[in-house]
Amino acid sequence: MFVHEDRDFDDLLRIVADEHGLAVGLVEKDYWVTHALWALLHQGFDIWFKGGTSLSKGFGLIERFSEDLDLKVSPGRVVALPEVSDWTREGARVTAERRLYFEALATMLEVPGGEPSLDEALADRSWRSAGIRVTYPGQHLHDLGLLRPFVLLEVGSARVTPYVERDLSSFVHDTLEREGQLAAFEDNRPREVRCVHPLVTLIEKLDALHRRVPREDLDAATFVRHFEDAARIIAAVPSLPPLDSYADTASLTDEMRSEGQIRQTPSAEDAAFLPGDDERWAQIRDAYRAIEPMYWGKRVALEDACASIREWVSTELMNPER
Repeated sequence: MFVHEDRDFDDLLRIVADEHGLAVGLVEKDYWVTHALWALLHQGFDIWFKGGTSLSKGFGLIERFSEDLDLKVSPGRVVALPEVSDWTREGARVTAERRLYFEALATMLEVPGGEPSLDEALADRSWRSAGIRVTYPGQHLHDLGLLRPFVLLEVGSARVTPYVERDLSSFVHDTLEREGQLAAFEDNRPREVRCVHPLVTLIEKLDALHRRVPREDLDAATFVRHFEDAARIIAAVPSLPPLDSYADTASLTDEMRSEGQIRQTPSAEDAAFLPGDDERWAQIRDAYRAIEPMYWGKRVALEDACASIREWVSTELMNPER
């Protein structure tokens, strides 16, 4: 029996929520996020996990609920998935292959207690990535604030190396284990998940800020989380796993730029990291405050996050003696 099948599951959610000072709906969704990842692995898919949820669940670097699970999924032992000959090229044939792949993945995915479905509106024009909704029988979906009332798997083919294998858990699982009660249930915690190295995520987030901050047609709410995520990764750099096969972060950044995965090497003089007094930065500050309910720990002030980014970029990526 899974934890969510127990008749006292709702009481457990409330106990855990009170313990951490969180909304019950957030604790409930955190459990289902963990369960969905376990289901992918249990079914035999190979997955690589990246993005904000990887930073929180895989490395404990941020204390923020993320909107989605950013994944790369390959068939692994699930041999029936359609083959994709090319994930990058344009063209009707390869686009059709990729679409068939995502349609099959959504159909074949089994999440006990949940219902996966392909959300075509979240696929990009060439079907290089797509979104799979996993709806779950939540009793507190009204209590999610800014978060969607379902688990969203954002599946694509972006860079996933280097990675570190990590065991993942949830607030619910941690409480049950601490109280010696977890053995009464089927253990649906994901094990040895390939989590993309946080420094890859850091470079991607800095590149996203470089591209998005100047675009006043983009809602600041879509990117402001990157400031604090970046600052948290930077603060944790001394304790991060080593970057295997790379001399330093600058070497990794150079490779990502040469392969077209980022637009340019981040610069400490980038206006995206220099808070100002104009209308755009007023929007950014408002959006930064608005995501407060997504956090359960102490936050980093926006100006402090930007200062941390500038200092790190100047030292690690712009040092002429490196």
